[in-house]
Amino acid sequence: TTEIVLTRSPVVFSQFQAEVSLNIFLSSSSTIMRNPSLNLNVTPRHSVLGLHSTTATTQVCATLQARELPDDVQRAPVDIMIALDVSGSMQGSKLDLCKTTLGLLLRQLTANDSFGLVTFSNEAITEIPAVKVTASARQSALQKINSLHTRSSTNISSAIGLAAQELYAMKQHNEVQSIFLLTDGQANVGIVDETGLLELTKNCLAQPNRSPVPMHCFGYGSGHSDVLLRKLSSVTPGGTYYFVENDSGVATAFGDALGGILSTVAQNAVVNISIPAVAREAGVKILDVYHDNKIRIDDWNFMVTIGDFYAEESRDVLCLVALSTSELTSSHVDVSVSYMDTIERTLVVSQPCGCHIARPPTAETSVSNSHVEVQWLRVFTAKDMERANALSREGKMKEARQELTLAMEKLRTVEEEFASSDDPIIFQLKNDLQEAHRGVQSRANYASFGASHMSNTSYQHMNQRHMRGDDAMGSAYRSNKKSAMSHKFAQG
Repeated sequence: TTEIVLTRSPVVFSQFQAEVSLNIFLSSSSTIMRNPSLNLNVTPRHSVLGLHSTTATTQVCATLQARELPDDVQRAPVDIMIALDVSGSMQGSKLDLCKTTLGLLLRQLTANDSFGLVTFSNEAITEIPAVKVTASARQSALQKINSLHTRSSTNISSAIGLAAQELYAMKQHNEVQSIFLLTDGQANVGIVDETGLLELTKNCLAQPNRSPVPMHCFGYGSGHSDVLLRKLSSVTPGGTYYFVENDSGVATAFGDALGGILSTVAQNAVVNISIPAVAREAGVKILDVYHDNKIRIDDWNFMVTIGDFYAEESRDVLCLVALSTSELTSSHVDVSVSYMDTIERTLVVSQPCGCHIARPPTAETSVSNSHVEVQWLRVFTAKDMERANALSREGKMKEARQELTLAMEKLRTVEEEFASSDDPIIFQLKNDLQEAHRGVQSRANYASFGASHMSNTSYQHMNQRHMRGDDAMGSAYRSNKKSAMSHKFAQG
Protein backbone atom coordinates (compact mmCIF):
# COMPACT_ATOMS: atom_id res chain seq x y z
CA THR A 1 0.00 0.00 0.00
CA THR A 2 1.39 3.40 -0.99
CA GLU A 3 0.87 6.25 1.42
CA ILE A 4 0.02 9.51 -0.32
CA VAL A 5 0.99 12.77 1.35
CA LEU A 6 0.00 16.03 -0.31
CA THR A 7 1.58 19.29 0.79
CA ARG A 8 -0.90 22.12 0.39
CA SER A 9 0.68 25.36 -0.80
CA PRO A 10 -1.37 28.54 -0.51
CA VAL A 11 -3.05 29.45 -3.81
CA VAL A 12 -3.24 33.19 -4.47
CA PHE A 13 -5.90 34.50 -6.83
CA SER A 14 -6.13 37.81 -8.62
CA GLN A 15 -8.91 40.17 -7.59
CA PHE A 16 -11.08 39.23 -10.56
CA GLN A 17 -10.48 35.49 -10.59
CA ALA A 18 -13.79 33.81 -9.75
CA GLU A 19 -13.51 30.23 -10.97
CA VAL A 20 -10.46 28.01 -10.82
CA SER A 21 -9.98 24.56 -12.30
CA LEU A 22 -6.59 23.17 -11.37
CA ASN A 23 -7.15 19.68 -12.80
CA ILE A 24 -3.89 18.48 -11.25
CA PHE A 25 -3.98 14.84 -10.18
CA LEU A 26 -1.28 12.77 -8.52
CA SER A 27 -1.09 9.01 -8.82
CA SER A 28 0.14 6.76 -6.03
CA SER A 29 3.64 7.15 -7.45
CA SER A 30 3.31 10.94 -6.99
CA THR A 31 3.55 11.56 -10.73
CA ILE A 32 1.20 14.03 -12.41
CA MET A 33 -1.45 12.22 -14.47
CA ARG A 34 -2.03 13.74 -17.87
CA ASN A 35 -5.28 11.89 -18.54
CA PRO A 36 -7.00 11.33 -15.19
CA SER A 37 -10.31 9.49 -15.16
CA LEU A 38 -11.93 12.42 -13.32
CA ASN A 39 -11.56 16.17 -13.80
CA LEU A 40 -12.61 18.63 -11.10
CA ASN A 41 -14.01 22.15 -11.43
CA VAL A 42 -15.34 24.39 -8.66
CA THR A 43 -17.78 27.21 -9.47
CA PRO A 44 -19.54 29.78 -7.26
CA ARG A 45 -23.13 30.78 -7.89
CA HIS A 46 -21.98 34.42 -7.77
CA SER A 47 -18.41 35.38 -8.64
CA VAL A 48 -18.86 38.79 -7.00
CA LEU A 49 -20.86 39.53 -3.85
CA GLY A 50 -20.04 42.92 -2.37
CA LEU A 51 -19.72 43.38 1.37
CA HIS A 52 -22.79 45.66 1.28
CA SER A 53 -24.97 43.27 -0.77
CA THR A 54 -28.15 41.92 0.82
CA THR A 55 -26.93 38.33 0.97
CA ALA A 56 -24.32 36.83 3.31
CA THR A 57 -24.33 33.33 1.81
CA THR A 58 -23.94 31.68 -1.59
CA GLN A 59 -23.72 28.26 -3.20
CA VAL A 60 -20.55 26.62 -4.47
CA CYS A 61 -20.70 23.74 -6.95
CA ALA A 62 -17.95 21.11 -7.29
CA THR A 63 -18.26 19.32 -10.65
CA LEU A 64 -16.56 16.01 -11.40
CA GLN A 65 -16.46 14.94 -15.03
CA ALA A 66 -15.46 11.40 -16.01
CA ARG A 67 -13.32 10.71 -19.05
CA GLU A 68 -14.53 9.01 -22.21
CA LEU A 69 -13.66 5.36 -22.76
CA PRO A 70 -12.81 4.73 -26.43
CA ASP A 71 -13.18 1.20 -27.75
CA ASP A 72 -9.39 0.86 -28.10
CA VAL A 73 -8.87 1.44 -24.36
CA GLN A 74 -9.04 -1.75 -22.32
CA ARG A 75 -11.86 -1.60 -19.79
CA ALA A 76 -11.66 -2.86 -16.23
CA PRO A 77 -12.70 -6.52 -15.80
CA VAL A 78 -15.85 -7.08 -13.72
CA ASP A 79 -17.50 -9.62 -11.42
CA ILE A 80 -21.29 -9.75 -11.75
CA MET A 81 -23.55 -11.78 -9.48
CA ILE A 82 -27.23 -12.12 -10.40
CA ALA A 83 -29.92 -12.66 -7.75
CA LEU A 84 -33.06 -13.67 -9.68
CA ASP A 85 -36.56 -13.99 -8.23
CA VAL A 86 -38.13 -17.33 -9.26
CA SER A 87 -41.22 -17.12 -7.08
CA GLY A 88 -44.53 -18.29 -8.49
CA SER A 89 -45.47 -14.86 -9.86
CA MET A 90 -42.46 -15.01 -12.22
CA GLN A 91 -43.90 -18.00 -14.09
CA GLY A 92 -44.34 -17.82 -17.84
CA SER A 93 -43.18 -14.90 -19.96
CA LYS A 94 -41.48 -13.05 -17.08
CA LEU A 95 -39.01 -15.84 -16.37
CA ASP A 96 -38.55 -16.59 -20.08
CA LEU A 97 -37.59 -12.96 -20.74
CA CYS A 98 -35.16 -13.01 -17.82
CA LYS A 99 -33.53 -16.15 -19.20
CA THR A 100 -33.07 -14.49 -22.58
CA THR A 101 -31.68 -11.35 -20.95
CA LEU A 102 -29.13 -13.31 -18.91
CA GLY A 103 -28.01 -14.95 -22.13
CA LEU A 104 -27.47 -11.52 -23.68
CA LEU A 105 -25.51 -10.42 -20.63
CA LEU A 106 -23.22 -13.45 -20.81
CA ARG A 107 -22.37 -12.65 -24.44
CA GLN A 108 -20.88 -9.30 -23.39
CA LEU A 109 -18.53 -10.77 -20.77
CA THR A 110 -15.02 -12.01 -21.50
CA ALA A 111 -12.67 -14.51 -19.92
CA ASN A 112 -11.36 -11.72 -17.66
CA ASP A 113 -14.85 -11.23 -16.19
CA SER A 114 -16.72 -13.43 -13.72
CA PHE A 115 -20.41 -14.33 -13.63
CA GLY A 116 -22.55 -16.07 -11.03
CA LEU A 117 -26.24 -16.70 -10.43
CA VAL A 118 -28.38 -17.31 -7.36
CA THR A 119 -32.12 -17.80 -7.58
CA PHE A 120 -34.52 -17.19 -4.74
CA SER A 121 -38.05 -18.09 -3.75
CA ASN A 122 -38.68 -19.46 -0.26
CA GLU A 123 -34.89 -19.88 -0.06
CA ALA A 124 -31.86 -18.85 -2.11
CA ILE A 125 -29.91 -21.40 -4.16
CA THR A 126 -26.55 -21.02 -5.90
CA GLU A 127 -27.22 -22.05 -9.48
CA ILE A 128 -23.87 -20.90 -10.90
CA PRO A 129 -20.92 -20.11 -8.60
CA ALA A 130 -19.00 -16.96 -9.58
CA VAL A 131 -16.51 -18.18 -12.22
CA LYS A 132 -14.49 -16.69 -15.06
CA VAL A 133 -16.52 -16.54 -18.26
CA THR A 134 -14.52 -18.89 -20.46
CA ALA A 135 -16.19 -20.39 -23.54
CA SER A 136 -16.99 -23.62 -21.70
CA ALA A 137 -18.22 -21.77 -18.58
CA ARG A 138 -20.49 -19.60 -20.74
CA GLN A 139 -22.03 -22.65 -22.43
CA SER A 140 -22.54 -24.40 -19.10
CA ALA A 141 -24.13 -21.26 -17.63
CA LEU A 142 -26.53 -20.92 -20.56
CA GLN A 143 -27.67 -24.52 -20.12
CA LYS A 144 -28.28 -23.94 -16.42
CA ILE A 145 -30.19 -20.71 -17.08
CA ASN A 146 -32.45 -22.40 -19.62
CA SER A 147 -33.36 -25.08 -17.07
CA LEU A 148 -34.59 -22.61 -14.43
CA HIS A 149 -38.16 -22.92 -13.20
CA THR A 150 -40.36 -21.11 -10.69
CA ARG A 151 -40.88 -22.18 -7.11
CA SER A 152 -42.86 -20.47 -4.31
CA SER A 153 -42.26 -17.42 -2.05
CA THR A 154 -39.89 -14.37 -2.07
CA ASN A 155 -36.90 -14.48 0.29
CA ILE A 156 -34.94 -11.34 -0.60
CA SER A 157 -32.72 -11.45 2.50
CA SER A 158 -31.46 -14.92 1.65
CA ALA A 159 -30.77 -13.83 -1.94
CA ILE A 160 -28.65 -10.83 -0.91
CA GLY A 161 -26.72 -12.83 1.67
CA LEU A 162 -25.93 -15.70 -0.70
CA ALA A 163 -25.00 -13.42 -3.62
CA ALA A 164 -22.54 -11.52 -1.41
CA GLN A 165 -21.19 -14.79 -0.04
CA GLU A 166 -20.47 -16.04 -3.55
CA LEU A 167 -18.57 -12.86 -4.44
CA TYR A 168 -16.47 -12.99 -1.29
CA ALA A 169 -15.70 -16.69 -1.84
CA MET A 170 -13.85 -15.91 -5.08
CA LYS A 171 -10.13 -16.60 -4.74
CA GLN A 172 -9.22 -13.98 -7.33
CA HIS A 173 -11.75 -11.21 -7.63
CA ASN A 174 -11.85 -8.12 -9.82
CA GLU A 175 -11.98 -4.64 -8.34
CA VAL A 176 -15.25 -3.82 -10.12
CA GLN A 177 -18.01 -5.98 -8.62
CA SER A 178 -21.80 -5.68 -8.75
CA ILE A 179 -24.94 -7.53 -7.77
CA PHE A 180 -28.09 -7.44 -9.93
CA LEU A 181 -31.25 -8.14 -7.92
CA LEU A 182 -34.49 -8.63 -9.86
CA THR A 183 -37.86 -9.19 -8.19
CA ASP A 184 -41.52 -8.64 -8.99
CA GLY A 185 -42.85 -9.00 -5.45
CA GLN A 186 -42.58 -8.24 -1.76
CA ALA A 187 -40.28 -9.92 0.75
CA ASN A 188 -42.50 -12.46 2.54
CA VAL A 189 -39.99 -15.07 3.79
CA GLY A 190 -36.83 -14.65 5.86
CA ILE A 191 -36.14 -11.10 7.02
CA VAL A 192 -39.16 -9.13 5.81
CA ASP A 193 -38.98 -5.83 7.72
CA GLU A 194 -37.26 -2.91 6.02
CA THR A 195 -34.88 -2.11 8.88
CA GLY A 196 -33.67 -5.69 9.10
CA LEU A 197 -33.16 -5.98 5.33
CA LEU A 198 -31.19 -2.75 5.15
CA GLU A 199 -28.97 -3.78 8.07
CA LEU A 200 -28.33 -7.19 6.48
CA THR A 201 -27.49 -5.58 3.13
CA LYS A 202 -25.04 -3.14 4.73
CA ASN A 203 -23.33 -5.94 6.63
CA CYS A 204 -23.07 -8.05 3.48
CA LEU A 205 -21.98 -5.45 0.93
CA ALA A 206 -19.76 -3.12 2.98
CA GLN A 207 -17.01 -5.42 4.24
CA PRO A 208 -13.81 -4.12 5.91
CA ASN A 209 -10.72 -3.85 3.67
CA ARG A 210 -12.77 -4.26 0.47
CA SER A 211 -14.52 -1.84 -1.83
CA PRO A 212 -18.27 -1.68 -1.13
CA VAL A 213 -20.27 -3.74 -3.62
CA PRO A 214 -22.99 -1.73 -5.39
CA MET A 215 -26.34 -3.43 -5.90
CA HIS A 216 -28.57 -2.70 -8.88
CA CYS A 217 -32.21 -3.43 -8.10
CA PHE A 218 -34.81 -4.10 -10.78
CA GLY A 219 -38.45 -3.87 -9.75
CA TYR A 220 -40.56 -5.83 -12.25
CA GLY A 221 -44.17 -4.63 -12.61
CA SER A 222 -46.33 -2.88 -10.03
CA GLY A 223 -46.20 -5.57 -7.33
CA HIS A 224 -42.75 -4.82 -5.92
CA SER A 225 -41.87 -2.36 -3.16
CA ASP A 226 -40.25 0.62 -4.87
CA VAL A 227 -39.40 2.14 -1.47
CA LEU A 228 -37.53 -0.95 -0.32
CA LEU A 229 -35.62 -1.54 -3.57
CA ARG A 230 -34.53 2.08 -3.76
CA LYS A 231 -33.28 1.98 -0.17
CA LEU A 232 -31.50 -1.34 -0.74
CA SER A 233 -29.73 0.06 -3.81
CA SER A 234 -28.54 3.10 -1.85
CA VAL A 235 -26.97 1.12 1.02
CA THR A 236 -23.62 1.20 -0.81
CA PRO A 237 -22.50 3.95 -3.22
CA GLY A 238 -23.09 3.35 -6.92
CA GLY A 239 -26.26 1.27 -6.66
CA THR A 240 -29.28 1.94 -8.87
CA TYR A 241 -33.02 1.27 -8.88
CA TYR A 242 -34.79 0.45 -12.17
CA PHE A 243 -38.56 0.37 -12.54
CA VAL A 244 -39.30 -2.29 -15.18
CA GLU A 245 -42.83 -1.31 -16.10
CA ASN A 246 -43.52 -4.07 -18.63
CA ASP A 247 -41.99 -7.15 -20.24
CA SER A 248 -40.20 -5.19 -22.96
CA GLY A 249 -38.23 -3.25 -20.33
CA VAL A 250 -36.33 -6.18 -18.80
CA ALA A 251 -33.64 -6.54 -21.44
CA THR A 252 -33.11 -2.80 -21.97
CA ALA A 253 -32.87 -2.13 -18.21
CA PHE A 254 -30.25 -4.88 -17.77
CA GLY A 255 -28.43 -3.60 -20.85
CA ASP A 256 -28.38 -0.05 -19.53
CA ALA A 257 -26.98 -1.17 -16.17
CA LEU A 258 -24.38 -3.44 -17.76
CA GLY A 259 -23.27 -0.72 -20.17
CA GLY A 260 -22.47 1.43 -17.18
CA ILE A 261 -20.63 -1.24 -15.21
CA LEU A 262 -18.49 -2.21 -18.21
CA SER A 263 -17.43 1.43 -18.60
CA THR A 264 -16.37 2.01 -14.98
CA VAL A 265 -13.41 4.41 -14.95
CA ALA A 266 -13.23 5.34 -11.25
CA GLN A 267 -14.20 3.75 -7.95
CA ASN A 268 -14.56 4.89 -4.35
CA ALA A 269 -14.53 8.58 -5.23
CA VAL A 270 -14.54 10.80 -2.15
CA VAL A 271 -14.84 14.59 -2.27
CA ASN A 272 -13.34 16.71 0.51
CA ILE A 273 -14.63 20.26 0.98
CA SER A 274 -12.69 22.53 3.32
CA ILE A 275 -12.36 26.18 4.28
CA PRO A 276 -8.72 27.42 4.25
CA ALA A 277 -7.32 28.96 7.43
CA VAL A 278 -7.30 32.52 6.06
CA ALA A 279 -10.95 32.21 5.02
CA ARG A 280 -11.90 30.79 8.43
CA GLU A 281 -10.46 33.86 10.11
CA ALA A 282 -12.59 35.99 7.78
CA GLY A 283 -15.76 34.19 8.94
CA VAL A 284 -16.28 31.69 6.10
CA LYS A 285 -18.13 28.51 7.10
CA ILE A 286 -19.80 25.58 5.35
CA LEU A 287 -23.47 25.81 6.32
CA ASP A 288 -24.62 22.68 4.48
CA VAL A 289 -23.76 20.21 1.74
CA TYR A 290 -26.63 18.95 -0.40
CA HIS A 291 -25.79 15.28 -0.79
CA ASP A 292 -27.17 12.12 0.82
CA ASN A 293 -23.69 10.73 1.54
CA LYS A 294 -22.18 13.76 3.28
CA ILE A 295 -20.26 13.60 6.54
CA ARG A 296 -19.87 16.80 8.54
CA ILE A 297 -16.51 16.95 10.28
CA ASP A 298 -16.85 20.50 11.62
CA ASP A 299 -17.96 23.95 10.44
CA TRP A 300 -15.10 24.07 7.95
CA ASN A 301 -14.79 20.51 6.63
CA PHE A 302 -17.16 18.05 4.96
CA MET A 303 -16.52 14.72 3.26
CA VAL A 304 -18.84 13.35 0.56
CA THR A 305 -18.74 9.74 -0.65
CA ILE A 306 -19.62 9.61 -4.35
CA GLY A 307 -18.73 6.01 -5.24
CA ASP A 308 -18.03 4.86 -8.77
CA PHE A 309 -18.07 6.72 -12.08
CA TYR A 310 -18.95 5.41 -15.51
CA ALA A 311 -17.33 6.93 -18.60
CA GLU A 312 -18.77 10.36 -19.54
CA GLU A 313 -20.72 10.73 -16.29
CA SER A 314 -20.64 13.91 -14.26
CA ARG A 315 -21.50 14.61 -10.63
CA ASP A 316 -22.17 17.95 -8.97
CA VAL A 317 -21.81 18.48 -5.22
CA LEU A 318 -23.48 21.67 -3.99
CA CYS A 319 -22.64 23.38 -0.72
CA LEU A 320 -23.93 26.53 0.97
CA VAL A 321 -21.24 28.75 2.49
CA ALA A 322 -21.30 31.79 4.74
CA LEU A 323 -19.28 34.52 3.02
CA SER A 324 -16.30 36.36 4.42
CA THR A 325 -17.01 39.46 6.48
CA SER A 326 -14.07 41.28 4.91
CA GLU A 327 -12.30 41.45 1.57
CA LEU A 328 -10.59 38.17 0.79
CA THR A 329 -8.02 37.73 -1.96
CA SER A 330 -7.54 34.00 -1.48
CA SER A 331 -9.88 31.04 -1.83
CA HIS A 332 -13.18 30.86 0.05
CA VAL A 333 -13.45 27.09 -0.43
CA ASP A 334 -11.00 24.31 -1.37
CA VAL A 335 -12.21 21.04 -2.91
CA SER A 336 -10.22 17.88 -3.60
CA VAL A 337 -11.11 14.36 -4.72
CA SER A 338 -9.55 10.94 -4.24
CA TYR A 339 -10.47 7.77 -6.13
CA MET A 340 -9.23 4.53 -7.60
CA ASP A 341 -8.54 4.91 -11.33
CA THR A 342 -9.71 1.57 -12.76
CA ILE A 343 -8.14 2.20 -16.17
CA GLU A 344 -4.67 3.11 -14.90
CA ARG A 345 -5.16 0.87 -11.85
CA THR A 346 -3.80 3.40 -9.40
CA LEU A 347 -5.00 5.46 -6.46
CA VAL A 348 -5.39 9.12 -7.39
CA VAL A 349 -5.58 12.16 -5.11
CA SER A 350 -6.12 15.62 -6.56
CA GLN A 351 -4.54 18.78 -5.31
CA PRO A 352 -7.02 21.28 -3.84
CA CYS A 353 -9.12 23.18 -6.35
CA GLY A 354 -9.95 26.60 -4.96
CA CYS A 355 -13.01 28.79 -5.38
CA HIS A 356 -12.66 32.55 -4.95
CA ILE A 357 -15.57 34.96 -4.54
CA ALA A 358 -14.77 38.64 -4.81
CA ARG A 359 -15.97 40.76 -1.83
CA PRO A 360 -15.45 44.43 -2.81
CA PRO A 361 -16.67 47.16 -0.41
CA THR A 362 -19.79 47.74 -2.52
CA ALA A 363 -23.29 46.32 -2.99
CA GLU A 364 -22.32 44.66 -6.29
CA THR A 365 -23.83 41.25 -7.05
CA SER A 366 -22.77 39.43 -10.20
CA VAL A 367 -25.15 37.46 -12.40
CA SER A 368 -25.83 33.93 -11.20
CA ASN A 369 -23.90 31.15 -12.90
CA SER A 370 -26.38 29.19 -15.04
CA HIS A 371 -24.76 25.79 -14.36
CA VAL A 372 -24.99 26.26 -10.60
CA GLU A 373 -28.59 27.46 -10.92
CA VAL A 374 -29.58 24.36 -12.89
CA GLN A 375 -27.85 22.04 -10.40
CA TRP A 376 -29.54 23.83 -7.49
CA LEU A 377 -32.88 23.33 -9.27
CA ARG A 378 -32.09 19.65 -9.93
CA VAL A 379 -31.50 18.92 -6.24
CA PHE A 380 -34.63 20.65 -5.02
CA THR A 381 -36.89 19.32 -7.79
CA ALA A 382 -35.83 15.80 -6.82
CA LYS A 383 -36.72 16.62 -3.20
CA ASP A 384 -40.09 18.00 -4.36
CA MET A 385 -40.83 14.69 -6.11
CA GLU A 386 -39.86 12.76 -2.99
CA ARG A 387 -42.24 14.87 -0.89
CA ALA A 388 -45.05 14.37 -3.42
CA ASN A 389 -44.42 10.63 -3.34
CA ALA A 390 -44.55 10.59 0.47
CA LEU A 391 -47.82 12.56 0.46
CA SER A 392 -49.32 10.15 -2.07
CA ARG A 393 -48.42 7.16 0.09
CA GLU A 394 -50.44 8.78 2.87
CA GLY A 395 -53.40 9.11 0.51
CA LYS A 396 -52.99 12.92 0.19
CA MET A 397 -53.26 13.00 -3.59
CA LYS A 398 -54.43 16.63 -3.79
CA GLU A 399 -51.49 17.85 -1.70
CA ALA A 400 -49.11 15.78 -3.85
CA ARG A 401 -50.46 17.41 -7.01
CA GLN A 402 -50.01 20.85 -5.44
CA GLU A 403 -46.40 20.03 -4.52
CA LEU A 404 -45.65 19.00 -8.11
CA THR A 405 -47.43 22.04 -9.54
CA LEU A 406 -45.27 24.36 -7.42
CA ALA A 407 -42.16 22.49 -8.59
CA MET A 408 -43.18 23.02 -12.21
CA GLU A 409 -43.70 26.74 -11.57
CA LYS A 410 -40.20 27.05 -10.08
CA LEU A 411 -38.83 25.21 -13.09
CA ARG A 412 -40.53 27.63 -15.50
CA THR A 413 -39.14 30.63 -13.61
CA VAL A 414 -35.54 29.42 -13.92
CA GLU A 415 -36.14 28.39 -17.53
CA GLU A 416 -37.35 31.91 -18.43
CA GLU A 417 -34.65 33.70 -16.43
CA PHE A 418 -31.76 31.82 -18.01
CA ALA A 419 -33.37 30.98 -21.38
CA SER A 420 -32.39 27.36 -20.64
CA SER A 421 -35.26 25.45 -22.25
CA ASP A 422 -32.74 23.51 -24.34
CA ASP A 423 -30.71 22.46 -21.28
CA PRO A 424 -30.97 18.63 -21.15
CA ILE A 425 -31.47 18.59 -17.37
CA ILE A 426 -34.22 21.23 -17.50
CA PHE A 427 -35.84 19.27 -20.34
CA GLN A 428 -35.80 16.01 -18.38
CA LEU A 429 -36.97 17.62 -15.15
CA LYS A 430 -39.94 19.08 -17.03
CA ASN A 431 -40.85 15.71 -18.57
CA ASP A 432 -40.44 13.88 -15.29
CA LEU A 433 -42.60 16.38 -13.37
CA GLN A 434 -45.34 16.08 -15.98
CA GLU A 435 -45.26 12.28 -15.77
CA ALA A 436 -45.20 12.45 -11.96
CA HIS A 437 -48.26 14.72 -12.05
CA ARG A 438 -50.04 12.18 -14.27
CA GLY A 439 -49.10 9.47 -11.77
CA VAL A 440 -50.96 11.20 -8.91
CA GLN A 441 -54.15 12.05 -10.82
CA SER A 442 -55.84 9.04 -9.26
CA ARG A 443 -55.11 6.28 -6.76
CA ALA A 444 -55.20 3.77 -9.63
CA ASN A 445 -52.51 5.67 -11.54
CA TYR A 446 -50.40 5.95 -8.44
CA ALA A 447 -50.63 2.23 -7.66
CA SER A 448 -49.89 1.10 -11.23
CA PHE A 449 -46.95 3.36 -12.10
CA GLY A 450 -46.92 6.66 -10.17
CA ALA A 451 -45.13 5.45 -7.04
CA SER A 452 -42.40 3.54 -8.83
CA HIS A 453 -41.93 6.27 -11.42
CA MET A 454 -41.35 8.99 -8.81
CA SER A 455 -39.01 6.77 -6.79
CA ASN A 456 -37.01 6.02 -9.90
CA THR A 457 -36.85 9.55 -11.36
CA SER A 458 -36.09 11.39 -8.10
CA TYR A 459 -33.30 8.86 -7.46
CA GLN A 460 -31.92 9.45 -10.96
CA HIS A 461 -31.79 13.20 -10.47
CA MET A 462 -30.25 12.99 -6.99
CA ASN A 463 -27.52 10.65 -8.23
CA GLN A 464 -27.15 12.05 -11.77
CA ARG A 465 -27.21 8.55 -13.24
CA HIS A 466 -29.52 7.11 -15.86
CA MET A 467 -31.70 4.31 -14.45
CA ARG A 468 -34.17 3.50 -17.20
CA GLY A 469 -34.26 0.82 -19.83
CA ASP A 470 -35.61 3.21 -22.45
CA ASP A 471 -34.97 6.90 -23.11
CA ALA A 472 -38.39 7.85 -24.43
CA MET A 473 -38.74 10.63 -21.84
CA GLY A 474 -35.29 12.11 -22.21
CA SER A 475 -31.94 11.01 -20.85
CA ALA A 476 -29.83 13.87 -19.51
CA TYR A 477 -27.59 11.44 -17.64
CA ARG A 478 -27.30 8.58 -20.13
CA SER A 479 -23.81 7.89 -21.43
CA ASN A 480 -23.03 6.55 -24.87
CA LYS A 481 -21.89 3.24 -23.40
CA LYS A 482 -25.14 2.72 -21.47
CA SER A 483 -27.24 3.72 -24.48
CA ALA A 484 -25.37 1.44 -26.88
CA MET A 485 -25.63 -1.59 -24.59
CA SER A 486 -29.32 -0.99 -23.91
CA HIS A 487 -30.03 -0.82 -27.65
CA LYS A 488 -27.99 -3.96 -28.22
CA PHE A 489 -30.06 -5.83 -25.63
CA ALA A 490 -33.28 -4.50 -27.16
CA GLN A 491 -32.31 -6.00 -30.52
CA GLY A 492 -31.59 -9.37 -28.94
